[in-house]
Amino acid sequence: MQSRLIRAQQNAVAALGAAIWMVGLAALGVLANSARAQGLGGQDDVREGHRWAVTICTYCHVVSSDQANDTILRPPAPSFESIAQRKDFSADYLRTFLATTHRAVEAPKGMPNPQLLDSQIRQVAAYMLSLRRNP
Repeated sequence: MQSRLIRAQQNAVAALGAAIWMVGLAALGVLANSARAQGLGGQDDVREGHRWAVTICTYCHVVSSDQANDTILRPPAPSFESIAQRKDFSADYLRTFLATTHRAVEAPKGMPNPQLLDSQIRQVAAYMLSLRRNP
């Protein structure tokens, strides 16, 4: 009985996460036009990438030390800081990763495809690369 209750609670949290994810995607469409119109590059990409990450990714990831809300995913997905320190991390790696889904029957809690535009992926990658520590 207790395991059914736990599963029901986990399913409820997953459903809430999916609903919040969809709201984030809707907000993404509104924000996309503003970023696209600005033709960003360099530090602007880092700033916009941070904004996208805070808008979309904070439900599951810690994207910055100053993020206002805690993640709803328990345990949280890897932090952006830890991902940025990986040896195989690059803008190309992130572009490929974000363009595919990692959720399937065998991995129901895998990361969904966030449906980002190429410019948004570039900006998020710029932000994440800015988190790298110098060796």
